[in-house]
Amino acid sequence: MKKSVISLILALVMVFSLTACGGKATPAPTEKATEAPTSETTPSVTPEETPTPDPTSTPTPVPDNAWYDEMIGRSLITTGNNYRLRKVIEKAKAGEDVYIGFIGGSITEGEGTSYQKCYAVQTAEKFAELYGTGDNVHMINAGVSGTPSTLGVIRYERDLIEKNDGHKPDLLIIEFAVNDGDDPTNGQTYEGLIRRALYSDNEPAVVLLFSVFKSKWNLQDRCKPIGAHYELPMVSIKDAVVPCLNNGKITSSQFFNDEYHPKLYGHTIMARCLENLFVKVMEEEPSAADTPKKDPYKSSSFDNVHMITSKSTNVKVSAGSFTGTDKSIGTTRYDNAKTFPDNWKHEAKSGNKALSFTVKAKTILLTYKKSSSKSFGSVDVYVDGKKVTTINGYDAGGWNNPYTAVILNTDTVASHKVEVKMAAGSEESEFTIMAFGYGD
Repeated sequence: MKKSVISLILALVMVFSLTACGGKATPAPTEKATEAPTSETTPSVTPEETPTPDPTSTPTPVPDNAWYDEMIGRSLITTGNNYRLRKVIEKAKAGEDVYIGFIGGSITEGEGTSYQKCYAVQTAEKFAELYGTGDNVHMINAGVSGTPSTLGVIRYERDLIEKNDGHKPDLLIIEFAVNDGDDPTNGQTYEGLIRRALYSDNEPAVVLLFSVFKSKWNLQDRCKPIGAHYELPMVSIKDAVVPCLNNGKITSSQFFNDEYHPKLYGHTIMARCLENLFVKVMEEEPSAADTPKKDPYKSSSFDNVHMITSKSTNVKVSAGSFTGTDKSIGTTRYDNAKTFPDNWKHEAKSGNKALSFTVKAKTILLTYKKSSSKSFGSVDVYVDGKKVTTINGYDAGGWNNPYTAVILNTDTVASHKVEVKMAAGSEESEFTIMAFGYGD
């Protein structure tokens, strides 16, 4: 009996020893740093995963998070000709006032997080921290939700200059790579926006930023050749983030707030990618001279587009039956202002007299409201007496958002008469014209 007990004890000791040395043993848990709670949920990680760094803190490289630095570095497609960007940075370092402008869609407007933490605000703050001297770095935000560059060229003067006391951006970051899917010009207005900025008299630096949707889609393959043509710096959030989404370093729920917009984590990564561009530009050799003025890559028809509203004095508009003012339109998050307050609205009982005007132009754009209310109907649009299109103001998915149609696109400036009237069957429907744009 005694020998049996001793044998049993020896057998158990051997089993415990084998378990402790064998490959199937469960490792002791490793201690993880305690992170401060955030307002947004961060997905948990298993002991085998590298913890995702908090991008709201100063990005200090550490060996375990080398992938994070690689991700940020991967965003830089090219620094392009760095002459203008270095000039802006040196201007800020010298204590002169510098204005950083952002134009784009809802991501630029700050959707997905609080406006104070959106990528545009974070980028301007970081630029000021790196290169500013006190309060000499200023931000101009011209993001409007759901809008492509087709509307961006119309808004350029108002939203980037007039609304900012006449201050022109010294640096303009253009973010339309996820909004231009509905651009009817197939990149012509995108190029027009670039050319409008590049060839402004104050010669600003222009940076192209390519955001990405949760589906991992954007239009950077269409945008990059245009940027390369003008030797512009280009930053791709798609190139940075998609490999990390594919290998699990970042999850979609970490980066995205919904199908389209980044949450705080994503906005901060975007800001870090732009910061990386600034740092790399100052580390490399300066370009000897500015890029010479280029012929257009696709078109110069949208280089110089002017806005027409009901309060404009540059073009005389006869309102016809479009005598109302629509108050149910969107507001911008950064200044709580109506997107197009000086509009023309056709009311249900206001008749069917055409709105009309004559303008010298080579391109004409019409921005109208999309409404989910079935009280909205359609209009016929005529140029020089010829019907060019019918536009339906009703859209089941509309949210009072502005949408832009091209009603004239030529290469030569000439005088044209534009008429807009309610279409047959819509005479007693509503329709809102938010603005027109014309290129000369």
